[in-house]
Amino acid sequence: MCNRFSLTAELSDLTEDFRIDRVHVPYTRRYNISPTQQIPIIQQMGEERCLNQHRWGLMPYWGKNSINASVDTLGDRNYLRNMLTKKRCVIPCSGFYIWKQEGKSKSAWRVVHRSKTTFAMPGIYDVWLDSERNEFPMCTVITRGSAFDTDHALPLILEEESMEAWLNQKETRSEALQSLLQSLPEADFRTYSVNPFVEDRGLETPDCIAEIHPSLSLVKI
Repeated sequence: MCNRFSLTAELSDLTEDFRIDRVHVPYTRRYNISPTQQIPIIQQMGEERCLNQHRWGLMPYWGKNSINASVDTLGDRNYLRNMLTKKRCVIPCSGFYIWKQEGKSKSAWRVVHRSKTTFAMPGIYDVWLDSERNEFPMCTVITRGSAFDTDHALPLILEEESMEAWLNQKETRSEALQSLLQSLPEADFRTYSVNPFVEDRGLETPDCIAEIHPSLSLVKI
């Protein structure tokens, strides 16, 4: 699964690049975003494109680890199909992390887009109501296949025109929406070694995205 990513854009750049009309939540640059945390998301609210935040991971009855949804299953499961047709969002991302197994060691790598400093990952969301009817928005990232010969799922990326259609609340045709979800070639991405401490979800500093020599990215398991 795709289980770590970063969002390092300045708010001014984010609002300009994604044509965000209104910011509803405090925004800070994030270097090691982890499952179950609150993450920035973009959604259409009426005539405005807004920056909000949702819990990363569907819960409670899908489990806290439902942080990814494979595009191949969106049409097969009723709850996913319902979110696809009615509750879509975009998760802005500057890069995501993967771990490569090398014998008895594994190494940490960051994946970035070669031409986009921040890109749009498609997401779907729901709102869980607790016993007191308090609302808890939650989302998941749509993925396909695996990334760079690992068992990590590869997030899909929306181009600008596709993002416009994805956020269009009037579009409810499952087939049309799924047609927007196309994988990009791995050649469009660059990978580089990072410190293995990014696996610690408690660490969130610019050092997480710093490039290091590949030999320093290894950790024995």
